[in-house]
Amino acid sequence: MKNPFVYGEEVTGEAFWNRAKEIKELAQDIQNGQNVIIFSTRRYGKTSLIKNVLEKVRKEGVLTVYVDLYPAITKEKFVEVYAKAVSKSLGKPTQKILDAVKRLFPKLIPKIVIRGEGEAEFEFDYEPRSVFKTSLPDLLNAVHKRAQEEKKVACVAFDEFQEIANYADDEIEKEMRTVFQSHRNVSYIFLGSKKHLFRRIFQDPNRPFYKSGKHLPLGRLPIAEVKKYIKERFSEGKVKVSQDVISVIAETGAGHPYYTQLLSHILWDECFEKKQILAKHVEEGLEKMLSREGEVYESILDGLTRKQKSLLVALSLEPDAQVFSSQFLSQFHLGSASSAQRAFQGLIEKDLLDRETDHFIFHDPFFALWLQRRR
Repeated sequence: MKNPFVYGEEVTGEAFWNRAKEIKELAQDIQNGQNVIIFSTRRYGKTSLIKNVLEKVRKEGVLTVYVDLYPAITKEKFVEVYAKAVSKSLGKPTQKILDAVKRLFPKLIPKIVIRGEGEAEFEFDYEPRSVFKTSLPDLLNAVHKRAQEEKKVACVAFDEFQEIANYADDEIEKEMRTVFQSHRNVSYIFLGSKKHLFRRIFQDPNRPFYKSGKHLPLGRLPIAEVKKYIKERFSEGKVKVSQDVISVIAETGAGHPYYTQLLSHILWDECFEKKQILAKHVEEGLEKMLSREGEVYESILDGLTRKQKSLLVALSLEPDAQVFSSQFLSQFHLGSASSAQRAFQGLIEKDLLDRETDHFIFHDPFFALWLQRRR
Protein backbone atom coordinates (compact mmCIF):
# COMPACT_ATOMS: atom_id res chain seq x y z
CA MET A 1 0.00 0.00 0.00
CA LYS A 2 1.30 3.45 -0.89
CA ASN A 3 2.37 5.69 2.00
CA PRO A 4 -0.62 8.04 2.56
CA PHE A 5 1.40 10.71 4.40
CA VAL A 6 2.66 13.20 1.82
CA TYR A 7 5.03 16.07 2.60
CA GLY A 8 7.23 18.55 0.78
CA GLU A 9 4.97 18.96 -2.25
CA GLU A 10 1.61 20.40 -3.22
CA VAL A 11 -1.17 18.01 -2.30
CA THR A 12 -4.82 17.50 -3.22
CA GLY A 13 -7.59 15.08 -2.37
CA GLU A 14 -7.20 12.95 0.75
CA ALA A 15 -3.53 13.90 1.07
CA PHE A 16 -4.67 17.48 1.78
CA TRP A 17 -6.23 17.33 5.18
CA ASN A 18 -8.16 19.57 7.53
CA ARG A 19 -8.40 23.27 6.61
CA ALA A 20 -12.12 22.64 5.99
CA LYS A 21 -13.02 25.88 7.76
CA GLU A 22 -10.53 27.92 5.72
CA ILE A 23 -11.63 26.33 2.43
CA LYS A 24 -15.29 27.13 3.11
CA GLU A 25 -14.51 30.69 4.21
CA LEU A 26 -12.24 31.45 1.25
CA ALA A 27 -14.70 29.99 -1.26
CA GLN A 28 -17.40 32.26 0.15
CA ASP A 29 -15.06 35.27 0.07
CA ILE A 30 -14.32 34.62 -3.60
CA GLN A 31 -18.00 34.37 -4.49
CA ASN A 32 -18.56 37.68 -2.65
CA GLY A 33 -15.67 39.44 -4.42
CA GLN A 34 -13.75 39.89 -1.16
CA ASN A 35 -10.00 40.47 -1.30
CA VAL A 36 -8.09 38.32 1.20
CA ILE A 37 -4.57 38.52 2.65
CA ILE A 38 -3.18 35.15 3.76
CA PHE A 39 0.06 34.88 5.69
CA SER A 40 1.66 31.67 6.89
CA THR A 41 5.16 30.60 7.68
CA ARG A 42 6.80 28.19 5.23
CA ARG A 43 5.57 24.60 5.10
CA TYR A 44 2.13 25.40 6.51
CA GLY A 45 0.45 24.41 3.23
CA LYS A 46 -0.77 27.79 1.94
CA THR A 47 -0.09 26.91 -1.71
CA SER A 48 -1.91 23.59 -1.41
CA LEU A 49 -4.75 25.39 0.38
CA ILE A 50 -5.28 28.05 -2.28
CA LYS A 51 -5.01 25.55 -5.15
CA ASN A 52 -7.65 23.35 -3.50
CA VAL A 53 -9.88 26.41 -3.02
CA LEU A 54 -9.40 27.51 -6.64
CA GLU A 55 -10.27 24.01 -7.85
CA LYS A 56 -13.43 24.06 -5.73
CA VAL A 57 -14.69 27.44 -6.98
CA ARG A 58 -13.66 26.63 -10.57
CA LYS A 59 -16.14 23.75 -10.47
CA GLU A 60 -18.73 26.29 -9.32
CA GLY A 61 -18.15 28.40 -12.43
CA VAL A 62 -15.59 30.92 -11.15
CA LEU A 63 -12.77 32.03 -13.47
CA THR A 64 -9.48 31.42 -11.63
CA VAL A 65 -5.86 32.45 -12.10
CA TYR A 66 -2.95 31.30 -9.94
CA VAL A 67 0.20 33.44 -10.12
CA ASP A 68 3.45 32.37 -8.47
CA LEU A 69 5.45 35.58 -8.04
CA TYR A 70 8.53 33.92 -6.61
CA PRO A 71 10.41 34.17 -9.96
CA ALA A 72 9.18 37.74 -10.58
CA ILE A 73 12.40 39.40 -9.41
CA THR A 74 11.90 42.58 -11.46
CA LYS A 75 8.92 44.65 -12.54
CA GLU A 76 9.44 43.50 -16.12
CA LYS A 77 9.49 39.86 -15.00
CA PHE A 78 6.27 40.52 -13.06
CA VAL A 79 4.56 41.44 -16.34
CA GLU A 80 5.79 38.25 -18.01
CA VAL A 81 4.87 35.96 -15.09
CA TYR A 82 1.39 37.44 -14.72
CA ALA A 83 0.70 37.36 -18.48
CA LYS A 84 1.71 33.68 -18.67
CA ALA A 85 -0.52 32.83 -15.70
CA VAL A 86 -3.55 34.56 -17.22
CA SER A 87 -2.87 32.90 -20.58
CA LYS A 88 -2.57 29.47 -18.96
CA SER A 89 -5.93 29.95 -17.27
CA LEU A 90 -7.60 30.23 -20.69
CA GLY A 91 -6.83 26.60 -21.53
CA LYS A 92 -4.41 24.61 -23.67
CA PRO A 93 -2.68 26.76 -26.30
CA THR A 94 -4.61 26.71 -29.57
CA GLN A 95 -5.06 29.28 -32.33
CA LYS A 96 -8.35 30.34 -30.74
CA ILE A 97 -6.70 30.84 -27.34
CA LEU A 98 -3.77 32.60 -29.01
CA ASP A 99 -6.20 35.09 -30.57
CA ALA A 100 -7.79 35.65 -27.13
CA VAL A 101 -4.37 36.29 -25.58
CA LYS A 102 -3.52 38.82 -28.31
CA ARG A 103 -6.76 40.62 -27.58
CA LEU A 104 -6.09 40.71 -23.83
CA PHE A 105 -2.45 41.77 -24.21
CA PRO A 106 -2.24 43.85 -27.42
CA LYS A 107 1.21 45.22 -26.58
CA LEU A 108 2.79 41.81 -25.99
CA ILE A 109 3.69 39.31 -28.70
CA PRO A 110 2.55 35.82 -27.64
CA LYS A 111 3.81 32.63 -29.20
CA ILE A 112 3.16 28.95 -28.54
CA VAL A 113 6.23 26.89 -27.68
CA ILE A 114 6.52 23.12 -27.31
CA ARG A 115 8.59 21.87 -24.39
CA GLY A 116 10.68 18.69 -24.30
CA GLU A 117 7.83 16.44 -23.15
CA GLY A 118 5.47 17.76 -25.81
CA GLU A 119 3.73 20.22 -23.49
CA ALA A 120 2.64 23.43 -25.21
CA GLU A 121 2.66 26.77 -23.38
CA PHE A 122 2.73 30.49 -24.06
CA GLU A 123 5.79 32.69 -24.10
CA PHE A 124 5.98 36.40 -24.81
CA ASP A 125 8.34 38.57 -26.82
CA TYR A 126 8.65 42.14 -25.61
CA GLU A 127 11.00 45.08 -25.33
CA PRO A 128 12.36 44.87 -21.75
CA ARG A 129 12.88 48.61 -21.38
CA SER A 130 9.31 49.54 -22.24
CA VAL A 131 7.17 46.49 -21.42
CA PHE A 132 6.36 47.61 -17.89
CA LYS A 133 4.97 51.02 -18.85
CA THR A 134 3.15 49.91 -21.99
CA SER A 135 1.70 46.56 -20.89
CA LEU A 136 0.82 46.89 -17.21
CA PRO A 137 -2.63 48.52 -17.62
CA ASP A 138 -3.78 45.82 -20.07
CA LEU A 139 -2.35 43.12 -17.84
CA LEU A 140 -4.03 44.29 -14.63
CA ASN A 141 -7.41 44.66 -16.33
CA ALA A 142 -7.29 41.37 -18.29
CA VAL A 143 -9.09 39.11 -15.80
CA HIS A 144 -11.70 41.76 -15.03
CA LYS A 145 -12.33 42.23 -18.77
CA ARG A 146 -12.68 38.50 -19.34
CA ALA A 147 -15.03 38.11 -16.35
CA GLN A 148 -17.24 40.90 -17.67
CA GLU A 149 -17.38 39.35 -21.13
CA GLU A 150 -18.32 35.94 -19.75
CA LYS A 151 -20.58 37.41 -17.04
CA LYS A 152 -18.78 35.44 -14.33
CA VAL A 153 -17.06 35.97 -11.01
CA ALA A 154 -13.25 35.67 -11.10
CA CYS A 155 -10.39 35.19 -8.65
CA VAL A 156 -6.68 35.88 -8.97
CA ALA A 157 -4.37 34.36 -6.35
CA PHE A 158 -0.89 35.88 -6.01
CA ASP A 159 1.43 33.46 -4.23
CA GLU A 160 4.63 34.84 -2.62
CA PHE A 161 3.19 38.33 -3.10
CA GLN A 162 5.80 39.81 -0.75
CA GLU A 163 8.35 39.62 -3.58
CA ILE A 164 7.03 42.93 -4.95
CA ALA A 165 8.36 44.63 -1.80
CA ASN A 166 11.87 44.02 -3.16
CA TYR A 167 11.36 46.22 -6.22
CA ALA A 168 13.15 49.55 -6.38
CA ASP A 169 9.90 51.49 -5.95
CA ASP A 170 6.21 50.93 -5.23
CA GLU A 171 4.99 51.73 -8.74
CA ILE A 172 3.46 48.28 -9.25
CA GLU A 173 1.74 48.41 -5.87
CA LYS A 174 0.21 51.80 -6.68
CA GLU A 175 -1.02 50.72 -10.09
CA MET A 176 -2.41 47.42 -8.80
CA ARG A 177 -4.30 49.09 -5.96
CA THR A 178 -5.71 51.78 -8.27
CA VAL A 179 -6.89 49.26 -10.86
CA PHE A 180 -8.03 46.45 -8.57
CA GLN A 181 -10.25 48.58 -6.33
CA SER A 182 -12.65 49.13 -9.24
CA HIS A 183 -12.99 45.40 -10.04
CA ARG A 184 -16.24 44.40 -8.35
CA ASN A 185 -16.43 41.03 -10.06
CA VAL A 186 -12.87 39.90 -9.21
CA SER A 187 -11.47 38.90 -5.84
CA TYR A 188 -7.72 39.05 -5.26
CA ILE A 189 -5.99 36.69 -2.84
CA PHE A 190 -2.53 37.73 -1.65
CA LEU A 191 -0.41 34.98 -0.09
CA GLY A 192 2.99 35.33 1.53
CA SER A 193 5.49 33.59 3.77
CA LYS A 194 7.86 36.42 4.80
CA LYS A 195 6.11 38.19 7.61
CA HIS A 196 8.26 41.32 7.85
CA LEU A 197 7.77 42.01 4.13
CA PHE A 198 4.05 41.24 4.29
CA ARG A 199 3.66 43.66 7.17
CA ARG A 200 5.51 46.31 5.20
CA ILE A 201 3.07 45.95 2.30
CA PHE A 202 -0.26 45.62 4.13
CA GLN A 203 0.19 47.29 7.53
CA ASP A 204 2.12 50.46 6.66
CA PRO A 205 -0.34 53.38 6.32
CA ASN A 206 1.97 54.92 3.72
CA ARG A 207 1.86 51.91 1.37
CA PRO A 208 -0.79 51.52 -1.38
CA PHE A 209 -2.11 48.16 -0.11
CA TYR A 210 -2.76 49.38 3.45
CA LYS A 211 -6.14 47.98 4.61
CA SER A 212 -6.80 46.52 1.17
CA GLY A 213 -8.36 43.23 2.21
CA LYS A 214 -9.45 40.82 4.89
CA HIS A 215 -6.63 39.20 6.84
CA LEU A 216 -6.70 35.41 7.20
CA PRO A 217 -3.61 34.12 9.02
CA LEU A 218 -2.93 30.43 8.49
CA GLY A 219 -1.90 28.78 11.75
CA ARG A 220 -1.16 25.31 12.99
CA LEU A 221 -3.65 22.49 12.71
CA PRO A 222 -5.97 21.67 15.64
CA ILE A 223 -4.49 18.73 17.56
CA ALA A 224 -7.87 16.98 17.74
CA GLU A 225 -8.16 17.02 13.93
CA VAL A 226 -4.56 15.81 13.59
CA LYS A 227 -5.28 12.83 15.84
CA LYS A 228 -8.36 11.94 13.82
CA TYR A 229 -6.48 12.12 10.52
CA ILE A 230 -3.52 10.05 11.78
CA LYS A 231 -5.83 7.37 13.15
CA GLU A 232 -7.78 7.11 9.89
CA ARG A 233 -4.70 6.84 7.69
CA PHE A 234 -2.98 4.18 9.79
CA SER A 235 -6.25 2.25 10.11
CA GLU A 236 -6.48 2.10 6.31
CA GLY A 237 -3.16 0.25 6.32
CA LYS A 238 -4.24 -1.97 9.23
CA VAL A 239 -1.42 -0.58 11.34
CA LYS A 240 -2.25 -0.73 15.06
CA VAL A 241 -1.70 2.50 16.96
CA SER A 242 -3.02 3.10 20.47
CA GLN A 243 -4.76 6.37 21.28
CA ASP A 244 -1.87 7.26 23.60
CA VAL A 245 0.67 6.81 20.79
CA ILE A 246 -1.53 8.77 18.38
CA SER A 247 -1.51 11.58 20.95
CA VAL A 248 2.29 11.42 21.14
CA ILE A 249 2.59 11.65 17.33
CA ALA A 250 0.16 14.56 17.11
CA GLU A 251 1.68 16.48 20.00
CA THR A 252 5.21 15.86 18.74
CA GLY A 253 4.16 17.31 15.38
CA ALA A 254 2.78 20.31 17.31
CA GLY A 255 0.04 20.92 14.74
CA HIS A 256 2.64 21.72 12.09
CA PRO A 257 1.36 20.24 8.77
CA TYR A 258 4.74 19.51 7.17
CA TYR A 259 6.41 17.94 10.21
CA THR A 260 3.34 15.97 11.25
CA GLN A 261 3.18 14.48 7.76
CA LEU A 262 6.94 13.85 7.70
CA LEU A 263 6.98 12.10 11.08
CA SER A 264 3.93 10.00 10.15
CA HIS A 265 5.50 9.18 6.77
CA ILE A 266 8.64 7.88 8.51
CA LEU A 267 6.58 5.83 10.98
CA TRP A 268 4.58 4.29 8.15
CA ASP A 269 7.73 3.24 6.32
CA GLU A 270 9.40 1.89 9.47
CA CYS A 271 6.39 0.10 10.98
CA PHE A 272 4.09 -0.90 8.12
CA GLU A 273 5.39 -4.47 8.03
CA LYS A 274 5.29 -4.69 11.84
CA LYS A 275 1.65 -3.54 11.70
CA GLN A 276 2.11 -1.76 15.02
CA ILE A 277 3.54 1.54 16.23
CA LEU A 278 4.80 1.92 19.79
CA ALA A 279 5.96 5.01 21.69
CA LYS A 280 9.61 4.03 21.18
CA HIS A 281 9.05 4.05 17.42
CA VAL A 282 7.84 7.65 17.62
CA GLU A 283 11.04 8.73 19.38
CA GLU A 284 13.13 6.85 16.82
CA GLY A 285 11.13 8.47 14.02
CA LEU A 286 11.64 11.91 15.52
CA GLU A 287 15.41 11.37 15.62
CA LYS A 288 15.36 10.30 11.98
CA MET A 289 13.24 13.33 11.05
CA LEU A 290 15.61 15.77 12.77
CA SER A 291 18.54 14.04 11.11
CA ARG A 292 16.94 14.51 7.69
CA GLU A 293 16.35 18.19 8.37
CA GLY A 294 19.79 18.65 9.88
CA GLU A 295 21.48 19.63 6.64
CA VAL A 296 18.92 22.41 6.09
CA TYR A 297 19.39 23.67 9.64
CA GLU A 298 23.17 23.59 9.30
CA SER A 299 22.98 25.73 6.17
CA ILE A 300 20.78 28.22 8.03
CA LEU A 301 23.32 28.49 10.82
CA ASP A 302 26.12 28.99 8.30
CA GLY A 303 24.43 32.21 7.15
CA LEU A 304 24.19 33.72 10.63
CA THR A 305 26.51 35.81 12.78
CA ARG A 306 28.01 34.35 15.93
CA LYS A 307 25.65 36.47 18.06
CA GLN A 308 22.59 35.31 16.12
CA LYS A 309 23.60 31.66 16.51
CA SER A 310 24.08 32.13 20.24
CA LEU A 311 20.68 33.80 20.57
CA LEU A 312 18.93 30.96 18.75
CA VAL A 313 20.55 28.34 20.98
CA ALA A 314 19.70 30.33 24.09
CA LEU A 315 16.08 30.81 23.01
CA SER A 316 15.72 27.11 22.19
CA LEU A 317 16.78 26.29 25.75
CA GLU A 318 14.80 29.06 27.46
CA PRO A 319 11.77 29.76 25.22
CA ASP A 320 9.87 31.74 27.88
CA ALA A 321 12.81 33.87 29.04
CA GLN A 322 12.84 37.65 29.20
CA VAL A 323 15.44 37.81 26.47
CA PHE A 324 16.70 41.34 27.19
CA SER A 325 16.98 40.84 30.93
CA SER A 326 20.46 41.03 32.43
CA GLN A 327 20.04 37.50 33.81
CA PHE A 328 19.33 35.96 30.37
CA LEU A 329 22.06 37.95 28.62
CA SER A 330 24.60 37.08 31.30
CA GLN A 331 23.62 33.39 31.49
CA PHE A 332 24.30 32.87 27.78
CA HIS A 333 27.12 35.44 27.40
CA LEU A 334 25.13 37.51 24.92
CA GLY A 335 26.59 40.94 25.58
CA SER A 336 24.53 44.12 25.80
CA ALA A 337 20.77 44.41 25.38
CA SER A 338 21.19 46.78 22.41
CA SER A 339 23.40 44.34 20.47
CA ALA A 340 20.99 41.49 21.28
CA GLN A 341 18.10 43.59 19.94
CA ARG A 342 19.92 44.14 16.65
CA ALA A 343 20.64 40.42 16.36
CA PHE A 344 17.02 39.51 17.11
CA GLN A 345 15.82 41.97 14.46
CA GLY A 346 18.10 40.29 11.94
CA LEU A 347 16.63 36.88 12.85
CA ILE A 348 13.11 38.26 12.39
CA GLU A 349 14.00 39.62 8.96
CA LYS A 350 15.38 36.19 8.03
CA ASP A 351 11.99 34.74 9.08
CA LEU A 352 13.56 32.49 11.68
CA LEU A 353 11.87 34.16 14.65
CA ASP A 354 8.71 36.11 15.31
CA ARG A 355 7.76 38.34 18.19
CA GLU A 356 4.62 37.64 20.19
CA THR A 357 3.83 40.27 22.83
CA ASP A 358 6.82 40.14 25.20
CA HIS A 359 8.71 37.09 23.90
CA PHE A 360 10.13 35.52 20.73
CA ILE A 361 9.12 32.25 19.10
CA PHE A 362 10.66 30.05 16.39
CA HIS A 363 8.78 29.96 13.09
CA ASP A 364 9.95 26.35 12.85
CA PRO A 365 9.55 24.65 16.27
CA PHE A 366 11.65 21.70 15.10
CA PHE A 367 14.60 23.96 14.46
CA ALA A 368 14.48 24.76 18.18
CA LEU A 369 14.27 21.06 19.03
CA TRP A 370 17.19 20.30 16.72
CA LEU A 371 19.27 23.01 18.40
CA GLN A 372 18.49 21.57 21.84
CA ARG A 373 19.54 18.05 20.86
CA ARG A 374 22.58 19.24 18.93
CA ARG A 375 24.04 21.03 21.91
